[in-house]
Amino acid sequence: MSTSSTNLSEKTQYTASLKNLGVIQLTGEEKTSYLQGQITADTLQLTDNKAVLACHCDFKGKLWSVFYTLAWQDSILLIPHLSVLEKSLSELNKYGVFAKVEITNQTDNWHKTGGSGPVFEKAIKALFDELPTGDRQVISNSSGLVMSIAQPHQRYLVLQPRNAPQQLNCEVTDNDQWEMADIKAGFGDIRETTINEYVPQMLNLQQLNAIDFEKGCYMGQEVVARTKYLGRNKRAGFILKSDVNSGNLDGEHLEYQIGENWRPGGKILRSASSQEQTWIFAVLANDTEVGATFRVKTSPSTVFTTQALPYPL
Repeated sequence: MSTSSTNLSEKTQYTASLKNLGVIQLTGEEKTSYLQGQITADTLQLTDNKAVLACHCDFKGKLWSVFYTLAWQDSILLIPHLSVLEKSLSELNKYGVFAKVEITNQTDNWHKTGGSGPVFEKAIKALFDELPTGDRQVISNSSGLVMSIAQPHQRYLVLQPRNAPQQLNCEVTDNDQWEMADIKAGFGDIRETTINEYVPQMLNLQQLNAIDFEKGCYMGQEVVARTKYLGRNKRAGFILKSDVNSGNLDGEHLEYQIGENWRPGGKILRSASSQEQTWIFAVLANDTEVGATFRVKTSPSTVFTTQALPYPL
């Protein structure tokens, strides 16, 4: 094995406890049809073996949350960031009273674990006998669910009810690596500091197949469609890196330099630090080039450089 392959293997072996993720559960005979009218993804594409990524927007197309959507037994699970769960939950329940659906916060009843590498894969096989393959493929049984994520390296999200007969047997090693992997995959997310500020295309979520432009009406659909077909979006999501450990920068503002002056450049949606690196995903002007530099407004000595995205804009 080459040195580069060895290094890659070492970097992608980790297990993370994802306590910052929430779980919303939908039950009832109209759960699928109701959700279809609320989110950007096509819920008809959701199966026991295939998850979908979706956005939940207000009527102006601004994001309340972004989440994986999974089928579990006779219910649907939404996995948003915990800091925005209550807002999405209240908005879903606001209109859910008119449908045969029950929508509840089940976060405390689930373990959420993410990871990559042979040790984690062995623990998954002990629960599910096999590994899901491809992107957003799912395997489930009485122990819970495991979803495969292909970018930026092969990794897995495991969801288990706390009363599952058998729990994942794997020691947590590094919680930051999962967040960093999401950022390197170009996955923009909404946190409490950025709720109701951006339409999905400003996070490049169309490139992650989180928006179905062919489905029927849903909350915010008119604005999301207009943004696509009229090309009025002037902002996009970018990956940036700094060679210092900056800690949590979610919600911080970035600036760029013109001559001797610094101008507003954008906002950080999510960040992750490991050793002497910090990676962030930020919304910037959509003509920003790879290699452009920005500084954190509240910490001018902290400078980030834009990296290549794993997909075209």
